[in-house]
Amino acid sequence: MNDIDSYIYSFLNGALDAKGKNILSNWINEKEENKIYFKEHVCIWKASAVSSNVNAFDVDRAYSRIESTLLIKKTSQSFIQRYAFGIFSVAAAVVVLCLIKLLLFPIGGNNNLDSTLLTYSVEVPEGAKSKVTFPDGSVVWLNAGSKIEYDSDFSKASRNVKFEGEGYFEIKKNKTLPFIVNTEKLAVKVLGTKFNLKSYKEDKSVKVALKEGSVKIEKFQNGNRSVLLKPNQQFTYSKHDNSVMINRIEANYIDAWRNGMMFFDNIALSDIALQLERVYDVRVVIQGKGLDNIVYYSNFRDDQPLEDVLQILSAGNKFKYEINKDNIRIFN
Repeated sequence: MNDIDSYIYSFLNGALDAKGKNILSNWINEKEENKIYFKEHVCIWKASAVSSNVNAFDVDRAYSRIESTLLIKKTSQSFIQRYAFGIFSVAAAVVVLCLIKLLLFPIGGNNNLDSTLLTYSVEVPEGAKSKVTFPDGSVVWLNAGSKIEYDSDFSKASRNVKFEGEGYFEIKKNKTLPFIVNTEKLAVKVLGTKFNLKSYKEDKSVKVALKEGSVKIEKFQNGNRSVLLKPNQQFTYSKHDNSVMINRIEANYIDAWRNGMMFFDNIALSDIALQLERVYDVRVVIQGKGLDNIVYYSNFRDDQPLEDVLQILSAGNKFKYEINKDNIRIFN
């Protein structure tokens, strides 16, 4: 490892002193190549932190999807693909995006890295799951199609994250720094607890189910309300009419999806279709009057063939279906 690499990894691990930060900052600002080199190493460093906890999936297919939306420079693409997906064996579910704010490379004036903020975004493609460990030791398991974002200031001044999708959180207790999960429709504030949060953009509702401790749900219904949730309770927020429902559940099963189970407990076919899309990375279209609202009570393993699942769900002529590659049509 050369001197610059040593400075970079000391900085990423929070062990670089003031003199070292000044040397690294000056080196970064010398030329564009240095900036690119630094960004690439940040990505590798974050990829290595999560690579051992991911489930196998089609790397080339997933990378192609990410590549088409990220606008990463071509030189960086090949570098990140070769190392982040190779050396660190992220031949699995996670794509780590290192979003480095403009503050990282100041133009003239102050080159002090003390003000640097790195933003880390971890995305899980359809058909996969992953586990992410935060700097404070808190953990989140991410379900298919989920994304979480936090910055390098995490656990220092705050413990705030942005989240979309489904995740099971085990949060380390810290009375002075609450852990806050911000979603599109609400925020979940915790000190130390275990809970499941489901907040996909395309879903009709946001659900928070609590296993241990307590959580405070805030910033919903125009930010005018908050709710304190107790163990074995589930909070459901309807996006359609802003209504709220709190009901008792058996919390031991809220994270069953982590172990490869799909539980459908009074779940409408329209919601099941969305879940099948995420688990099997397919497109499901429902065509037919009344089919959306058929309700099911059943469970499956997510490694069961999709056609087996469809055969069971459609038993009794509830619906018909056809499979055309990655497209599923459900009809009367």
